[in-house]
Amino acid sequence: MDREISAKQQARRRNKIYIIAILILAVIAFGFIKFKSIVEPSVKRSTFTTSIAETGVIEATVPASGIITPEYEVTISSPVTAKIEQVLFNAGEKVQAGQSILRVNKEASLLAYEKLNEEQHVNRNKIDQLSLGLQKSLDELKTQYAIKQMKISSLETALSHEQSLLDIGGSTDENVKQARLTLHVAQLELKQIKNQIDNQKATMQADLKSLGYEINIREKDIQGLSDKLKNASISSPRSGVITWVNNKIGAEINEGEELVRIADLSSFKVEASISDTYADEVKAGRMALIRINNTDLRGSISNVQPAVENGTVKFSINLNNKNSKLLRSNLKADVFVITSFKEHTVRVKNGPAFNGSQEQKLFVLEGENAVLRNVKVGESNSDYIEILSGIKAGETVITSEMQDFMHLSKVKIK
Repeated sequence: MDREISAKQQARRRNKIYIIAILILAVIAFGFIKFKSIVEPSVKRSTFTTSIAETGVIEATVPASGIITPEYEVTISSPVTAKIEQVLFNAGEKVQAGQSILRVNKEASLLAYEKLNEEQHVNRNKIDQLSLGLQKSLDELKTQYAIKQMKISSLETALSHEQSLLDIGGSTDENVKQARLTLHVAQLELKQIKNQIDNQKATMQADLKSLGYEINIREKDIQGLSDKLKNASISSPRSGVITWVNNKIGAEINEGEELVRIADLSSFKVEASISDTYADEVKAGRMALIRINNTDLRGSISNVQPAVENGTVKFSINLNNKNSKLLRSNLKADVFVITSFKEHTVRVKNGPAFNGSQEQKLFVLEGENAVLRNVKVGESNSDYIEILSGIKAGETVITSEMQDFMHLSKVKIK
């Protein structure tokens, strides 16, 4: 027969059931936590880079490339046609102002100088001969003119005599007409001689003037060649370092051919080029950064070439620190043209996480998690990105590429 279970036994049984249920729930909860920790997406801290958002200056830039060149470089060309006889200094050596660098043979130019002088003597003799010949012709015409004047005077007397005879009946009208005609012809001949004299004088002046011009031109050629011969000593116009020299002994050089380049290596500038995509951003006066061995030098754009060559625009930059120890002739450098400048902006270091879009998603560290946020970015350069919204100064941003986790709202950090 059934016995009634006591209240104490019932309480003990209930407690046992409760304990078992609690143990079962604890095991289930522990298993769930363990399972969640196993399947929850996570990433190791060592696999990504971060940047702490800070308040600072942001300079928007566009990239270019440049070559360091001496600010002052002198090219010496041959003033005359000559041959190289001796090279006194080679490339890389220092020279002082006035020092001879090359010796050249000026024999060909000396022969040309002597030839010009001889031609000038011939021209001067031509002037003398021309003057004598023209003066002789002029004197002959003047003699003819004087004779003709005397003849006219005689004919005028004869006409007056015939007219007197006609008046007293001692001559005829025919004789008077003949005397008048003879006088008229003589007067025309006198006028003709007078014109010949005037023409002869004009011709003499024109010929002498033309020959005078030729002599003056030759004189200038002689003087010019004389000056070139005096300057044919190839010497340095200023102190510097020889960057190139024509060292081919015996080589013939023409007038105007380059012989030596001398540079002052105490100051430098930058010759840069940029894609024509950014042509509108390159303007004289704009600031630029020149990066050499992770060190930035500053300068300003001095001039921009108007023509586009092979898809690039060339421009020059004057450096603020022209004699920095980092500068070397023909050294390549990264150039960044500054297009805008902002102060007191929130910025983070640039990295692969930024894709160039104005609005994008980034992971920000919050405790042990990286939380995905919508972020709006502004200006940028190779070092920093401006943050307009979504991130505050002091927060840590993942700057590595996190494309595999973009479908998640957060990722655990191990």
